[in-house]
Amino acid sequence: MKARFLYPAVLLVLLGGLFMSAAPETTATVKGQQSFFDRLATPNDITRFTLTFDIDGLPDMKRSEDYFPATFSHQGENWDAKVKVRGRYRRRVCDFPPLKLKLSKDMLEAAGLQRHNKFKLVTHCSDNFDNADNVLREQLAYDMYRLITGEGFRTQLVQVTYRNAKTGESVERFGILIEDTDEMAQALGGEECDECFNLSQEKYVPGNLEQVALFQYMIGNADYNVKIPRNVKHVQQQAGGQFKIVPYDFDFSGLVDAEYAIPNPNLDQSHIKQRMWIWEFAASSNTLDTTVQQFLSKETAVMQLVDNYPHLSKSSKRQVTKYLGDFYDSLQDGSFMAGV
Repeated sequence: MKARFLYPAVLLVLLGGLFMSAAPETTATVKGQQSFFDRLATPNDITRFTLTFDIDGLPDMKRSEDYFPATFSHQGENWDAKVKVRGRYRRRVCDFPPLKLKLSKDMLEAAGLQRHNKFKLVTHCSDNFDNADNVLREQLAYDMYRLITGEGFRTQLVQVTYRNAKTGESVERFGILIEDTDEMAQALGGEECDECFNLSQEKYVPGNLEQVALFQYMIGNADYNVKIPRNVKHVQQQAGGQFKIVPYDFDFSGLVDAEYAIPNPNLDQSHIKQRMWIWEFAASSNTLDTTVQQFLSKETAVMQLVDNYPHLSKSSKRQVTKYLGDFYDSLQDGSFMAGV
Protein backbone atom coordinates (compact mmCIF):
# COMPACT_ATOMS: atom_id res chain seq x y z
CA MET A 1 0.00 0.00 0.00
CA LYS A 2 2.84 2.41 0.78
CA ALA A 3 4.28 1.98 -2.72
CA ARG A 4 0.96 2.94 -4.30
CA PHE A 5 1.02 6.36 -2.61
CA LEU A 6 4.70 7.00 -3.22
CA TYR A 7 4.48 7.59 -6.98
CA PRO A 8 1.85 10.41 -6.84
CA ALA A 9 3.87 12.12 -4.15
CA VAL A 10 7.05 12.01 -6.22
CA LEU A 11 5.11 13.24 -9.26
CA LEU A 12 3.79 16.23 -7.34
CA VAL A 13 7.31 17.16 -6.22
CA LEU A 14 8.62 16.95 -9.78
CA LEU A 15 5.76 19.01 -11.18
CA GLY A 16 6.28 21.61 -8.49
CA GLY A 17 9.93 21.86 -9.47
CA LEU A 18 8.99 22.37 -13.12
CA PHE A 19 6.56 25.17 -12.32
CA MET A 20 9.02 26.95 -10.06
CA SER A 21 11.75 26.80 -12.73
CA ALA A 22 9.54 28.90 -15.05
CA ALA A 23 10.09 32.05 -12.99
CA PRO A 24 12.58 33.58 -10.55
CA GLU A 25 12.33 32.55 -6.93
CA THR A 26 10.11 34.74 -4.80
CA THR A 27 11.08 36.62 -1.67
CA ALA A 28 7.50 36.60 -0.40
CA THR A 29 7.16 35.15 3.06
CA VAL A 30 3.53 34.13 2.55
CA LYS A 31 2.71 32.50 -0.75
CA GLY A 32 0.11 34.36 -2.77
CA GLN A 33 0.04 37.43 -0.55
CA GLN A 34 2.56 39.57 -2.41
CA SER A 35 1.84 40.88 -5.89
CA PHE A 36 4.35 41.66 -8.62
CA PHE A 37 3.66 45.35 -8.03
CA ASP A 38 4.36 44.87 -4.30
CA ARG A 39 7.66 43.27 -5.22
CA LEU A 40 8.68 46.28 -7.30
CA ALA A 41 7.31 49.06 -5.10
CA THR A 42 9.85 51.22 -3.29
CA PRO A 43 7.92 54.07 -1.62
CA ASN A 44 9.78 57.39 -1.58
CA ASP A 45 12.41 55.99 -3.94
CA ILE A 46 12.88 55.03 -7.59
CA THR A 47 12.55 51.46 -8.86
CA ARG A 48 14.96 50.58 -11.63
CA PHE A 49 14.41 47.87 -14.22
CA THR A 50 15.27 47.00 -17.82
CA LEU A 51 12.72 46.37 -20.54
CA THR A 52 14.13 44.61 -23.60
CA PHE A 53 12.15 44.38 -26.82
CA ASP A 54 12.34 45.27 -30.51
CA ILE A 55 12.36 49.05 -30.15
CA ASP A 56 12.87 49.39 -33.91
CA GLY A 57 9.42 47.84 -34.25
CA LEU A 58 7.64 50.66 -32.37
CA PRO A 59 6.16 52.15 -35.57
CA ASP A 60 4.47 48.82 -36.28
CA MET A 61 3.38 48.49 -32.65
CA LYS A 62 1.65 51.86 -32.87
CA ARG A 63 -0.60 50.52 -35.61
CA SER A 64 -1.43 47.33 -33.74
CA GLU A 65 -3.41 46.24 -30.68
CA ASP A 66 -1.31 43.08 -30.37
CA TYR A 67 1.23 42.26 -27.69
CA PHE A 68 4.89 41.82 -28.64
CA PRO A 69 7.53 39.75 -26.82
CA ALA A 70 9.74 41.42 -24.23
CA THR A 71 11.96 40.66 -21.25
CA PHE A 72 11.51 42.41 -17.91
CA SER A 73 14.72 42.45 -15.85
CA HIS A 74 14.89 43.54 -12.22
CA GLN A 75 17.53 42.88 -9.56
CA GLY A 76 19.12 40.04 -11.49
CA GLU A 77 15.84 38.32 -12.39
CA ASN A 78 14.55 38.03 -15.95
CA TRP A 79 10.83 37.62 -16.58
CA ASP A 80 9.25 36.69 -19.90
CA ALA A 81 6.79 39.48 -20.71
CA LYS A 82 4.76 41.07 -23.46
CA VAL A 83 4.25 44.75 -24.29
CA LYS A 84 1.87 46.71 -26.47
CA VAL A 85 1.27 50.38 -27.20
CA ARG A 86 -1.68 51.96 -25.41
CA GLY A 87 -3.54 55.24 -25.82
CA ARG A 88 -4.94 56.81 -28.97
CA TYR A 89 -3.58 60.34 -29.14
CA ARG A 90 -0.10 59.62 -27.80
CA ARG A 91 0.52 56.72 -30.18
CA ARG A 92 0.22 59.34 -32.93
CA VAL A 93 2.35 62.13 -31.44
CA CYS A 94 4.89 60.30 -29.27
CA ASP A 95 8.10 58.76 -30.52
CA PHE A 96 7.95 56.53 -27.45
CA PRO A 97 4.24 56.08 -26.60
CA PRO A 98 2.89 54.68 -23.31
CA LEU A 99 2.94 50.92 -22.99
CA LYS A 100 1.00 48.12 -21.38
CA LEU A 101 3.05 45.36 -19.80
CA LYS A 102 1.74 41.81 -19.35
CA LEU A 103 3.26 38.81 -17.59
CA SER A 104 2.05 35.22 -17.46
CA LYS A 105 -0.37 34.60 -14.59
CA ASP A 106 0.85 31.04 -14.23
CA MET A 107 4.46 32.23 -14.07
CA LEU A 108 3.59 34.72 -11.31
CA GLU A 109 1.71 32.10 -9.34
CA ALA A 110 4.60 29.64 -9.70
CA ALA A 111 6.84 32.33 -8.18
CA GLY A 112 4.52 32.60 -5.18
CA LEU A 113 2.95 35.87 -6.31
CA GLN A 114 -0.62 36.94 -6.94
CA ARG A 115 -1.95 36.57 -10.48
CA HIS A 116 -2.36 40.32 -11.13
CA ASN A 117 -0.39 40.57 -14.35
CA LYS A 118 -1.19 43.72 -16.37
CA PHE A 119 0.47 47.07 -15.72
CA LYS A 120 0.36 50.42 -17.48
CA LEU A 121 3.70 52.11 -18.08
CA VAL A 122 3.74 55.88 -18.57
CA THR A 123 6.69 56.74 -20.79
CA HIS A 124 8.65 59.85 -21.69
CA CYS A 125 6.81 60.30 -25.02
CA SER A 126 9.64 62.04 -26.86
CA ASP A 127 13.13 63.40 -26.28
CA ASN A 128 11.90 66.61 -27.90
CA PHE A 129 9.71 67.24 -24.85
CA ASP A 130 10.67 68.10 -21.28
CA ASN A 131 10.20 64.43 -20.53
CA ALA A 132 11.54 64.19 -16.97
CA ASP A 133 9.29 66.81 -15.42
CA ASN A 134 6.27 65.70 -17.45
CA VAL A 135 6.56 62.25 -15.91
CA LEU A 136 7.38 63.59 -12.45
CA ARG A 137 4.44 65.98 -12.48
CA GLU A 138 2.06 63.20 -13.47
CA GLN A 139 3.43 60.98 -10.70
CA LEU A 140 2.84 63.91 -8.35
CA ALA A 141 -0.81 64.03 -9.46
CA TYR A 142 -1.28 60.36 -8.56
CA ASP A 143 0.36 60.96 -5.18
CA MET A 144 -1.88 63.97 -4.51
CA TYR A 145 -5.05 62.01 -5.28
CA ARG A 146 -4.08 59.27 -2.85
CA LEU A 147 -3.08 61.87 -0.25
CA ILE A 148 -6.44 63.64 -0.45
CA THR A 149 -8.79 60.69 -0.89
CA GLY A 150 -6.86 57.80 0.65
CA GLU A 151 -7.45 55.60 -2.39
CA GLY A 152 -6.80 55.28 -6.10
CA PHE A 153 -4.23 53.56 -8.25
CA ARG A 154 -0.90 52.82 -6.65
CA THR A 155 1.92 54.06 -8.84
CA GLN A 156 5.68 53.75 -8.72
CA LEU A 157 8.21 56.18 -10.15
CA VAL A 158 10.63 54.09 -12.19
CA GLN A 159 13.90 54.52 -14.04
CA VAL A 160 13.58 52.32 -17.10
CA THR A 161 16.45 51.13 -19.23
CA TYR A 162 14.90 50.43 -22.61
CA ARG A 163 17.15 47.97 -24.43
CA ASN A 164 16.82 47.22 -28.13
CA ALA A 165 16.63 43.43 -28.50
CA LYS A 166 18.17 43.61 -31.97
CA THR A 167 21.04 46.07 -31.52
CA GLY A 168 21.69 45.98 -27.78
CA GLU A 169 21.55 49.77 -27.64
CA SER A 170 19.81 51.24 -24.62
CA VAL A 171 18.45 54.47 -23.18
CA GLU A 172 17.33 55.38 -19.65
CA ARG A 173 14.24 57.45 -18.91
CA PHE A 174 11.81 58.16 -16.08
CA GLY A 175 8.47 56.39 -16.19
CA ILE A 176 5.45 55.54 -14.04
CA LEU A 177 4.37 51.97 -13.39
CA ILE A 178 0.65 51.70 -12.55
CA GLU A 179 -0.68 48.70 -10.68
CA ASP A 180 -3.05 46.15 -12.21
CA THR A 181 -6.63 47.46 -12.25
CA ASP A 182 -7.93 44.28 -10.63
CA GLU A 183 -5.49 44.73 -7.77
CA MET A 184 -6.63 48.31 -7.27
CA ALA A 185 -10.29 47.21 -7.32
CA GLN A 186 -9.55 44.44 -4.84
CA ALA A 187 -8.03 46.98 -2.46
CA LEU A 188 -11.29 48.95 -2.69
CA GLY A 189 -13.28 45.84 -1.77
CA GLY A 190 -14.79 45.34 -5.21
CA GLU A 191 -14.29 44.41 -8.83
CA GLU A 192 -13.76 46.40 -12.01
CA CYS A 193 -16.89 46.93 -14.10
CA ASP A 194 -16.02 46.93 -17.82
CA GLU A 195 -19.58 47.55 -19.00
CA CYS A 196 -20.55 50.49 -16.81
CA PHE A 197 -22.06 53.14 -19.05
CA ASN A 198 -24.52 55.93 -18.26
CA LEU A 199 -25.00 54.98 -14.63
CA SER A 200 -27.34 57.21 -12.65
CA GLN A 201 -25.99 59.43 -9.90
CA GLU A 202 -27.45 57.36 -7.06
CA LYS A 203 -25.50 54.30 -8.21
CA TYR A 204 -22.27 55.81 -6.88
CA VAL A 205 -20.85 55.79 -3.38
CA PRO A 206 -21.81 59.17 -1.84
CA GLY A 207 -19.03 61.73 -2.24
CA ASN A 208 -17.00 59.76 -4.79
CA LEU A 209 -18.19 61.70 -7.84
CA GLU A 210 -17.52 64.97 -6.06
CA GLN A 211 -14.01 63.94 -5.03
CA VAL A 212 -13.06 62.98 -8.56
CA ALA A 213 -14.65 66.07 -10.14
CA LEU A 214 -13.01 68.47 -7.70
CA PHE A 215 -9.63 66.77 -8.02
CA GLN A 216 -9.77 66.95 -11.81
CA TYR A 217 -10.71 70.62 -11.50
CA MET A 218 -7.85 71.13 -9.05
CA ILE A 219 -5.20 69.78 -11.44
CA GLY A 220 -6.92 71.29 -14.49
CA ASN A 221 -7.75 68.02 -16.24
CA ALA A 222 -10.58 68.10 -18.77
CA ASP A 223 -9.55 64.87 -20.48
CA TYR A 224 -11.95 62.44 -18.80
CA ASN A 225 -15.58 61.29 -18.78
CA VAL A 226 -17.65 59.34 -16.28
CA LYS A 227 -20.84 58.30 -18.09
CA ILE A 228 -19.00 57.13 -21.19
CA PRO A 229 -15.85 56.20 -19.29
CA ARG A 230 -12.64 57.83 -20.40
CA ASN A 231 -9.53 57.80 -18.21
CA VAL A 232 -11.55 56.49 -15.27
CA LYS A 233 -12.21 52.97 -14.03
CA HIS A 234 -15.46 51.85 -12.42
CA VAL A 235 -15.24 49.62 -9.35
CA GLN A 236 -18.35 47.94 -7.96
CA GLN A 237 -18.30 47.48 -4.22
CA GLN A 238 -18.87 43.74 -3.77
CA ALA A 239 -21.72 41.97 -5.57
CA GLY A 240 -24.59 44.30 -6.40
CA GLY A 241 -23.10 47.20 -4.46
CA GLN A 242 -22.54 50.84 -5.35
CA PHE A 243 -19.81 52.06 -7.63
CA LYS A 244 -16.69 54.16 -7.33
CA ILE A 245 -14.77 55.80 -10.13
CA VAL A 246 -10.99 55.94 -9.99
CA PRO A 247 -9.16 58.37 -12.30
CA TYR A 248 -5.89 57.84 -14.17
CA ASP A 249 -3.85 59.39 -17.02
CA PHE A 250 -3.33 63.03 -16.02
CA ASP A 251 -0.91 64.07 -18.75
CA PHE A 252 -3.44 66.48 -20.33
CA SER A 253 -3.86 68.37 -17.07
CA GLY A 254 -2.69 71.91 -16.50
CA LEU A 255 -0.63 70.67 -13.57
CA VAL A 256 1.45 68.40 -15.84
CA ASP A 257 1.35 70.89 -18.73
CA ALA A 258 2.75 68.42 -21.26
CA GLU A 259 4.00 70.01 -24.45
CA TYR A 260 1.86 67.73 -26.62
CA ALA A 261 -1.39 68.29 -24.66
CA ILE A 262 -4.20 70.14 -26.43
CA PRO A 263 -7.34 71.84 -25.01
CA ASN A 264 -10.63 69.97 -25.00
CA PRO A 265 -12.61 71.39 -27.95
CA ASN A 266 -15.87 69.82 -26.73
CA LEU A 267 -15.76 72.03 -23.63
CA ASP A 268 -14.49 75.18 -25.38
CA GLN A 269 -11.35 75.00 -23.28
CA SER A 270 -9.11 77.79 -24.54
CA HIS A 271 -5.79 76.55 -23.10
CA ILE A 272 -4.58 73.50 -21.25
CA LYS A 273 -4.29 75.26 -17.88
CA GLN A 274 -7.87 76.53 -17.95
CA ARG A 275 -9.82 74.74 -15.24
CA MET A 276 -13.14 73.24 -16.34
CA TRP A 277 -15.79 71.99 -13.94
CA ILE A 278 -17.13 68.70 -15.34
CA TRP A 279 -20.37 67.36 -13.87
CA GLU A 280 -22.30 65.00 -16.12
CA PHE A 281 -25.43 64.52 -14.03
CA ALA A 282 -28.75 66.35 -14.15
CA ALA A 283 -29.04 66.74 -10.39
CA SER A 284 -26.57 68.99 -8.64
CA SER A 285 -24.41 67.61 -5.88
CA ASN A 286 -25.60 67.89 -2.28
CA THR A 287 -22.23 66.91 -0.79
CA LEU A 288 -19.89 69.21 -2.71
CA ASP A 289 -19.48 71.57 0.25
CA THR A 290 -18.24 68.66 2.34
CA THR A 291 -15.79 67.72 -0.40
CA VAL A 292 -14.51 71.29 -0.59
CA GLN A 293 -13.82 71.22 3.14
CA GLN A 294 -12.03 67.90 2.74
CA PHE A 295 -9.73 69.40 0.10
CA LEU A 296 -9.12 72.50 2.21
CA SER A 297 -8.12 70.34 5.15
CA LYS A 298 -5.39 68.79 2.99
CA GLU A 299 -3.98 72.06 1.65
CA THR A 300 -0.92 72.17 3.90
CA ALA A 301 -0.11 68.51 3.26
CA VAL A 302 -0.49 68.96 -0.51
CA MET A 303 1.80 71.99 -0.57
CA GLN A 304 4.38 70.19 1.57
CA LEU A 305 4.24 67.23 -0.82
CA VAL A 306 5.09 69.54 -3.72
CA ASP A 307 7.81 71.39 -1.82
CA ASN A 308 9.55 68.18 -0.77
CA TYR A 309 8.98 66.23 -3.97
CA PRO A 310 12.24 64.52 -4.98
CA HIS A 311 13.77 65.04 -8.44
CA LEU A 312 11.24 67.74 -9.40
CA SER A 313 13.01 70.89 -10.60
CA LYS A 314 12.75 74.13 -8.65
CA SER A 315 11.03 75.84 -11.56
CA SER A 316 8.41 73.08 -11.74
CA LYS A 317 7.82 73.33 -8.00
CA ARG A 318 7.24 77.08 -8.33
CA GLN A 319 4.83 76.61 -11.23
CA VAL A 320 2.90 73.79 -9.55
CA THR A 321 2.71 75.67 -6.24
CA LYS A 322 1.33 78.75 -8.01
CA TYR A 323 -1.19 76.69 -9.97
CA LEU A 324 -2.46 74.86 -6.89
CA GLY A 325 -2.41 78.07 -4.86
CA ASP A 326 -4.87 79.65 -7.29
CA PHE A 327 -7.17 76.66 -6.82
CA TYR A 328 -7.08 76.85 -3.03
CA ASP A 329 -7.58 80.62 -3.11
CA SER A 330 -10.79 80.08 -5.09
CA LEU A 331 -12.04 77.64 -2.45
CA GLN A 332 -11.18 79.94 0.43
CA ASP A 333 -12.55 83.19 -0.97
CA GLY A 334 -15.72 81.59 -2.34
CA SER A 335 -14.97 82.42 -5.98
CA PHE A 336 -15.14 78.73 -6.91
CA MET A 337 -18.59 77.92 -8.22
CA ALA A 338 -19.40 74.54 -9.67
CA GLY A 339 -20.36 74.85 -13.30
CA VAL A 340 -18.42 78.07 -13.84
